[in-house]
Amino acid sequence: MSMFTPKVVVPPPPPPPEPPAQTDFARAEALAAESLRQATGRRKGRGATVVAGALEEEVATGQTPTLLG
Repeated sequence: MSMFTPKVVVPPPPPPPEPPAQTDFARAEALAAESLRQATGRRKGRGATVVAGALEEEVATGQTPTLLG
């Protein structure tokens, strides 16, 4: 080696990562069912929305809604 070449020390590689834990399918299914129940519990019917209410009135009366009501 030349005296102008820096000495390079390579650090040892990091240890390998731990293997992932086994999947608990029963717990995953329970969590999915709970999230589905919460998502469907918050839903409202068609008549409860503002847009659906305005659309039904427009069709029934034949007038287009205005900004003033």
